[in-house]
Amino acid sequence: MSANQIFALSSSEVQLITKALDGLRESTGITGRLLGEVGRADAKVSLQVAAKSLQYVCEVKQNIDRFLTLDDLKARSMANQSTLLVCNQLTNAMAVRCHELDIQFIDTAGNAYITDRAGILINVAGRKRGKESLIAAREMTITPAALRMMFAFLAEPSMLNALYRDISKSVRVSTGVIGKVFDTLEARGFIGTAPDGNRIINSPELMLSEWATGYMSRLRPKLKKFRFAMSNPSDLRSDWNPGFGISAWGGEVAAEIITKHLNPATYTIYMDMENTSVLHELVQRFRLRADPHGPIEVVQPFWNMDCFAESFPTVPLHLVYADLLGTNDPRNLAVAKQISREVIDHVHNSKR
Repeated sequence: MSANQIFALSSSEVQLITKALDGLRESTGITGRLLGEVGRADAKVSLQVAAKSLQYVCEVKQNIDRFLTLDDLKARSMANQSTLLVCNQLTNAMAVRCHELDIQFIDTAGNAYITDRAGILINVAGRKRGKESLIAAREMTITPAALRMMFAFLAEPSMLNALYRDISKSVRVSTGVIGKVFDTLEARGFIGTAPDGNRIINSPELMLSEWATGYMSRLRPKLKKFRFAMSNPSDLRSDWNPGFGISAWGGEVAAEIITKHLNPATYTIYMDMENTSVLHELVQRFRLRADPHGPIEVVQPFWNMDCFAESFPTVPLHLVYADLLGTNDPRNLAVAKQISREVIDHVHNSKR
C-alpha cells in the first residue's frame, strides 16, 4: 500500500483495522493485511484462510451500539458479499444479529463471522478484550466527559442504549469519546450488559457515589458561575420562578422543593447564560450585588436543559444530591441521604 493510501485513512481507522486483524489472528490463526482505500469505501483488506485469499471492502465503524445500526448497514452497504464490517468489540447479542443478517465482520476482541459460501465458515462470538486492555481501562480516570455521560445515565438509564448523537446532544460531549467512556465504565464495573444485549447500570449506589464525588472535584470547578448577595435572599425563593429549558433550582432550594424538610440558607440556580439577558434580568429585578461569599450562586449547566427535565423546576435529583454534599453542612446530610435513595430507586425501577 502506498503512503498516500495509508494517510488517506484516519489514524483511528488504521488503528481499529489493525487491532481487529490482530484479534482475528489471535482467535482463529487467520492472518490479514490492510490494502488501502477503495473508492467511497473505508479500506480494503485481504484475509488468508487456509490456502485461500479472501478480499473484502471494509465498512469501518468505531462502535455498533444498536440493532438498528446493523439493519441500516445491511440495507445501505452490506448487500455486497465482499463487504466486511470492522468495529470495536461487539456484544454477543450484536454478533448474533450480524450472523442473522449475514453481515460478515471482525472486531477488536477477535469475534468474527466470515464465509465464502463455498466451504469456508468462521464464526467466533463471546470473546472479550484482553486482560491488558481491561487493566488499562480500569486505571483510566473518570473524565469530565465520563461524568457528563454518567449524569445522563443516572437521570435516564435508557440513555445507555441511545444513539451516540443523542447522548452527545444531551450532555454536550463529542461522539468520538463516547465509546471510550463506555469502555471505562464497563471496566470499572459501573455498567454491564443484560441478556438482551442492552447496557444496564450494575450498581446505581456505586455510580451515584462516584458521580457525585467526581462532579464536585472535577466537573463543577470548571463551570462558569457567579455569586451574589441581596437584602433578603428568601425573596428570591418566593418571587422568582425558573424558566423551562433555561433555568432550574439546585442545591438547598431544590432539596426543600423535593423533600419539604429543609429551610434553605443558600440559593443555587442552574441557568443557561449563553443568552446574557436572562442573568441580567435576574440581577436587575432582585438588585443582586456581586459577592464572592454571597448565598446566591448562579451556575452554567453542563447539559442541554431541555433534557432530563422530569423534576423541573429542580435539576435532576442526583445533581441536587451532589450539591448538598458539596455544602459540607451537616444539616444537609440527612436530606441528601433521602434524595440518594430516590435516585437509586429510580434506576432500579427503570429495569422493570
